[in-house]
Amino acid sequence: MRAAAFTVMGPLLDERFRNRFVLTDSIDRMAGLYNLRTGEVAALLAYRDSTAAAGGRGAGSIRERLRGEFAGLSAAVDRVLEACPEHVYDDVVAQIILPGWQKERTILLGDASGAVSLLAGQGASLATAGAALLGDFLGPVASAEGISPALAGFEERWKPVVEDAQAAGRRAASSFLPRNKAQRLLRRWVIRASRVPGIDRALARRIVGSR
Repeated sequence: MRAAAFTVMGPLLDERFRNRFVLTDSIDRMAGLYNLRTGEVAALLAYRDSTAAAGGRGAGSIRERLRGEFAGLSAAVDRVLEACPEHVYDDVVAQIILPGWQKERTILLGDASGAVSLLAGQGASLATAGAALLGDFLGPVASAEGISPALAGFEERWKPVVEDAQAAGRRAASSFLPRNKAQRLLRRWVIRASRVPGIDRALARRIVGSR
């Protein structure tokens, strides 16, 4: 998968999406549109791209590729793509999976050690909470010899939490960007079921993980 994001100016678009966040119900591509207080409309586009697995960007400019991928998805999306700026954020949707984070007195933290991808949606929270926990482990250390054991203890405690969030992101992939009509239909059922008391909590645990 790839994801792109940008903002455009447009009074008519801003009026249409004011106080709303709209997602398309589509296969292999998804557009999310919402307005900002500045009067701009923000767009989040996700799509399956054959070059994504190899980390490539394909031929042509990013703007041209996005227009080709999303043309005809809806009239609103077409208007946003017409105003798409030349330079936009566009990257592979990926996770960082490492066998270990720590070596001697050095440790990786946040996205460097375990990026969860936008599908998990907890990157900033995990980075902040992880840094706080690391401080708790290092705080009592009174000598240089105690640093490595403290870092190892932090990794042992925090790595399962990050891996749980990453697994939730992978589970969300098919519902976030359905590959076929069957997966899209399943997502519709899940959305409807999320309004039922009890089921809503079970689905939330499924999405964000068990911790």
